Amino acid sequence: MNKTILSTTGTPMTQQSGSTSGGYVPLGMLGNKVAAFSLLNMRVTSLGASDLKEMNLKAQFGANWCEQYYTEFDAKKEVFVFNHKRLATDILSACQAVGPYSETAERRVGVWKMNDGQLVVNGRQLWRADGTVLEHGIHEDRVYPVGGDVGFDLSTPEATADDVNKVLAAFNSPQWIHSMAGEIVLGFFGMSLVSTALRRRPHVLMTGPAACGKSTVLEYVRWLLGPLAFGCTGPQTMAAYYQSLAGTSKVVVNDEFEADPGRMACKDTFDVARMSYSLQEGDEGIVRGTVTGKSKSYRFYSPFIAAGISPGKMEPADLTRWVILEAKGTPKGERLTAAEAREIGPKLARLYLSRWNVFQDSETAVRQRILASGGDGRMADTVGTLLASYWAFVSDTPATDEDAKFLVSMLGIEERIAVHQVSDELQCLEALTSRVLPFKVVDGAALVTRQLSIAQAIETVCKDPTEQPEVVMRMAQLGLRVAFAKGRWSLYVVNSPMHQELRKLFAGTKWAAGGWSVVLRRLPGGEESTQRIGAGLGAAKVTVIDIPEHLLPSVDVNDMLLAA
Repeated sequence: MNKTILSTTGTPMTQQSGSTSGGYVPLGMLGNKVAAFSLLNMRVTSLGASDLKEMNLKAQFGANWCEQYYTEFDAKKEVFVFNHKRLATDILSACQAVGPYSETAERRVGVWKMNDGQLVVNGRQLWRADGTVLEHGIHEDRVYPVGGDVGFDLSTPEATADDVNKVLAAFNSPQWIHSMAGEIVLGFFGMSLVSTALRRRPHVLMTGPAACGKSTVLEYVRWLLGPLAFGCTGPQTMAAYYQSLAGTSKVVVNDEFEADPGRMACKDTFDVARMSYSLQEGDEGIVRGTVTGKSKSYRFYSPFIAAGISPGKMEPADLTRWVILEAKGTPKGERLTAAEAREIGPKLARLYLSRWNVFQDSETAVRQRILASGGDGRMADTVGTLLASYWAFVSDTPATDEDAKFLVSMLGIEERIAVHQVSDELQCLEALTSRVLPFKVVDGAALVTRQLSIAQAIETVCKDPTEQPEVVMRMAQLGLRVAFAKGRWSLYVVNSPMHQELRKLFAGTKWAAGGWSVVLRRLPGGEESTQRIGAGLGAAKVTVIDIPEHLLPSVDVNDMLLAA
């Protein structure tokens, strides 16, 4: 069997005709280890000094090849012997000449994008969506080792419109509260097939009461994905994700996902999902230290689809990366058996790969429509990707502006915009204004003590700024001041992270140690200024923001006096 050895640039290296199967391509150094691509098993191997032994070298690079190219006559013993030391030296020298090797060059099992923008599938065979079959090895400075089965190949027929409609009907079997939920799940399935080729990889969380059908839909997705699905129950640890997903385009299908930010596994899951959303090839991902003193890079491209009764509390950064679908009641309509799903899944994958250009062009049109409808860039990335992916299943031509307008209107864009408007700055303001403390309030002729939230205290001052001196004084002690200037009501918040009263107000939040000034400054009217917070207090650096409208007095503000 003839085998062509590829260089690190993908060009053939000279080898004699009729040579024995085996050999290697030097990839570089991984610390003190060598990294080489074995032309025997078509995989990347890393070898330390203790691995460069006779039998191990034969096992890695081919016993016959080693004998053919590294057998020498030992004059002392008067026999032919395998000079494994010379082979080890050649491997070490070649890898040192290449330089450092990064695992980011490896493209393992899954679907990837080549330099011309088209897709290549790495499984038991390496092939392009246009029908070209390639040898496992090095192409365009990327290493494609032999991987596992992706569940479909060039001989797999494409799904028909009836197949697509059958799956879509099954995805729509729960009584979804949100419109186009089934279409979003179908779009997720398509997008997940090509996740490593995308700039953004949105996630989907299905929630609802027990027996509403969410876990059944999750099971459909797992059956359809076949070998590309990583099925698990509950949040997993970083190590579990790394061992199962690193360097692949597998999809996390997670049932019983009850989000609990207090659990490390839940935090790891959100960290991995957040990184997977936008990680690009060449990025180092999450870098953590090891017991050996060397850093380790965790890199993921896996989209998540999860189901749970309680979605838990998500940070704004997570809310904008996940699409949350809620169901109620009991499922109705089309069902999908495991056998049907496993038969249709590979066909859907082949159909989607053939419509890769349809998806790309449709994504542009849908993104523009979402932005024109008032959505932000993150929403266009998250929801737009899923809608364009759905469109690629139901049309062989890209979505026009009218098509995109229809999709976005069917989605219920206003509701989605409201979800995506939840931000760190709004959460920070909510954390501040929701804190309840005792205040002395003037009630008629009496001075009484009442439990008020900071928001209620602000509202009290805005309503009658000159008749609530005790409230104004207490707020000054807290590092806050309400003022009416330049035709608007403003709230001053002391910037200093050492202000003890403000630290108490933010206790239990991620701003407990400071940082509120930078975040609050992103709100309307946000700016930094130097102001006096209260009588007898010196000037201090403060963050000035507009007071939310629902806390403002209903009377004409021109009749109001300046707050104390």
